[in-house]
Amino acid sequence: MNSKLRKAIEIEVIYDLLDELDYYQLLGLERDADPAEVEPAFRAQSRILHPDRLARLGDAQLTRQATAIYRTVNEAYRCLKEPESRVQYDQELAQGQIRISDSGRSDAKAAGEASADPEKAARTEKGGKYWRLALQQWRDEDYQGCVMNIQFALNFEGDNEVFTEWLDKAQKAATDKAKTKEKNPYKLRFF
Repeated sequence: MNSKLRKAIEIEVIYDLLDELDYYQLLGLERDADPAEVEPAFRAQSRILHPDRLARLGDAQLTRQATAIYRTVNEAYRCLKEPESRVQYDQELAQGQIRISDSGRSDAKAAGEASADPEKAARTEKGGKYWRLALQQWRDEDYQGCVMNIQFALNFEGDNEVFTEWLDKAQKAATDKAKTKEKNPYKLRFF
């Protein structure tokens, strides 16, 4: 059997089974797979099932089927790579749902936003450098230094909402700390 025919049959079979395959099956993963295994599994499936690779076969229907499969594989990857959405999906899967529902997706997104890690807020290397310094100074209660480093980070990522939010927070903390600071730390009395 030639490779084009084999690939066409493979796509048609997967397409016919698409509504019966859960996200783990689509990515070729066990349900208890380590989170680090999700991205390599997705990449492997992408190489095999990407519609652009199959377009050269010249069959429009096959390309449409491959696009539908690839869209679902992407959905599986997006769902399983995020811990919150994976937990939500596992709960829905246990109840018999093969695809994550819209309400499950929004619940997972809300949980992810609530537990967002500020350590991962930086998007650039240089912005991240100053951001990590700012967070360390926050932990050390050096709020003035924290403000300064967040401002440096904002030079590289001016549209970063987390940085802006933390800048306001650090400025308020610096102001509050300055108000409570004693003016005469040695408590000398002058007569």
